[in-house]
Amino acid sequence: MILAVDIGNTNICIGGLDGQKLLFAFRMVTRPRCTPDEYTAELRFLLRRVGFHTNECSGAILCSVVPGLSEALAQAVFRLTGCEPLRVSHTLDTGLVFDVESPERVGQDRIADAAAAAALYPLPCMTVDLGTATTYNVIDENAHFLGGFIVPGVQTSLRAISAGTAQLPPIAPENADHLIGRNTVECLNSGAVFGTAAMMEGLADRVEAELGRPLTVVATGGLARGIIPCCRRKVLYDADLLFKGLEVLYRRANS
Repeated sequence: MILAVDIGNTNICIGGLDGQKLLFAFRMVTRPRCTPDEYTAELRFLLRRVGFHTNECSGAILCSVVPGLSEALAQAVFRLTGCEPLRVSHTLDTGLVFDVESPERVGQDRIADAAAAAALYPLPCMTVDLGTATTYNVIDENAHFLGGFIVPGVQTSLRAISAGTAQLPPIAPENADHLIGRNTVECLNSGAVFGTAAMMEGLADRVEAELGRPLTVVATGGLARGIIPCCRRKVLYDADLLFKGLEVLYRRANS
């Protein structure tokens, strides 16, 4: 089993992987001022709750979009498992060719998502990761990472519009059963859900036209499950896409 750590802007996700099988997963709140000692203690407690035993761990991999926390979590993982975590980077054997201007600036989460797409789904492929930011990756039929799109996340957008207006309340997005909102809350929710769905399918259509080939679209992130039914084209849902990408990267680095 390998221990996979994904440090995001809002949450830190920890998973135990046996090949592509996710044995357990849990989240911790991202706290930039936490020390390695504090993260070690929190991780130890949470890993015990899921029945994790250090002698079961054969390796670890770490993905981060919060560079200031990478070292603290790497130290915590090493203290608990004795394994120095592999750090995600474009310099690893990813199975991808980075056809972008500055590959070193591509987010590590995007690299993991793209590596999973190239290894597990028909190409060309567009991945959509609905987190604090919604990130789109485009991988062509030759596994070239072409770049993509980054837009504010659904929840991030709703918080911003509430904070910037006098009469729009803060809401959490929910599944929408009809398009046109009949009150303020429904209008906000429909705008977020159907607007994201329309953007996803619209970008997919344009990418497909530019590449000149049928495009596979894979969405991940907790909100994706409620947005995909609102799309008018086929969108696959993979809740564990990033973890699967981390397993691909770890396996390729150690094969």
